[in-house]
Amino acid sequence: MKKLLLIVFGIIAAIVAVANIGSIVALALSAAAAVFGYHYFRKSDSTIGRILWGIVMLVGVLTGISNIPAFIGLLAAAGAYYAWRKWKLNQRTNNNVIDADPFAKFEKQWNEFNK
Repeated sequence: MKKLLLIVFGIIAAIVAVANIGSIVALALSAAAAVFGYHYFRKSDSTIGRILWGIVMLVGVLTGISNIPAFIGLLAAAGAYYAWRKWKLNQRTNNNVIDADPFAKFEKQWNEFNK
């Protein structure tokens, strides 16, 4: 049951993340606009340049904040990554439990000894 819920959660999260790829790209572009606006705002010497780059930075920040579907997509991508990591961890620990069983190794050695 636990694995089934993990699979369902991972699939739903992956679908939501893929559906919001456009919003995530727009969020990245608005973040880039805000960073470039901030960078050139600090570099600018003229008042008009500072005002224009400040406006670019403000537009980038406001479009980034208002892009709620991108934040949902990022959370869904993080959820899908979490489900994938848990799935891989469960597979790895199950294999280690089988290999670490001392009785299984004893049975294997006993069968080799009796041949």
